[in-house]
Amino acid sequence: MSSRALTQGLVTLYAAGCLLLSACGSNTGCVTTQSGTSLGGFGGCVTGDVVAAQTSFQMLGDVGTPFTARISDTQVAYTINGVVPLSVILVNSHPPIRMDATKLANNSALLSLEIVFGASIKQISSTQAPFGSVSVQTDTLNAFAELATYDVRFMVKEPAGQPFETLIEDTSNGFQVAGTAPALLLFAGASGRIDGQFQQLTTKGSFDVDLLINGSRVANVTGGPNVTIKSP
Repeated sequence: MSSRALTQGLVTLYAAGCLLLSACGSNTGCVTTQSGTSLGGFGGCVTGDVVAAQTSFQMLGDVGTPFTARISDTQVAYTINGVVPLSVILVNSHPPIRMDATKLANNSALLSLEIVFGASIKQISSTQAPFGSVSVQTDTLNAFAELATYDVRFMVKEPAGQPFETLIEDTSNGFQVAGTAPALLLFAGASGRIDGQFQQLTTKGSFDVDLLINGSRVANVTGGPNVTIKSP
């Protein structure tokens, strides 16, 4: 198999499971399920109502290409350093959302940045220039917001190509999210203690998930098909 992350093939993986359904994605608040049962480890809950399809940002191209990026909505921004491929999801976002990325390599490797809404590619920007830059946005966002002061991230590192669903929570709110590893979930507006409950949609191996707060890894969990990770 080529070392290049083929766009359409990865989109098919990202579309697996929940991403195809209108009842998935990040909710702008926490309401009880239709049965009234809380699903959260801290008493948070996940909606039983229909919400908009999920928006994600996909860093694709030649596998292993390093990059630095900034993603922002109208309220908060995050800086990301990583390598291709990586799926980035801003949980509890306040659109429009913009993401800029710069390749950290002086070569002709492909770096591609896509907005995927549900299972559809809405915008794409690519470069093969040395230290080239790419930028996409869901709508016009003229300026980046301030960086998050409480920077909460879930990094789903393994297994590669594993589609999953998760419930991300703090002590007040819960948000249902779907993705494919490797994936970075940025939890905007979080407060207090944090947890994440991850469920595999197929079986490709064991989860390896980090919880990072303000740049420090505060928890790690491995295993499957279901794992839970919590802040101390």
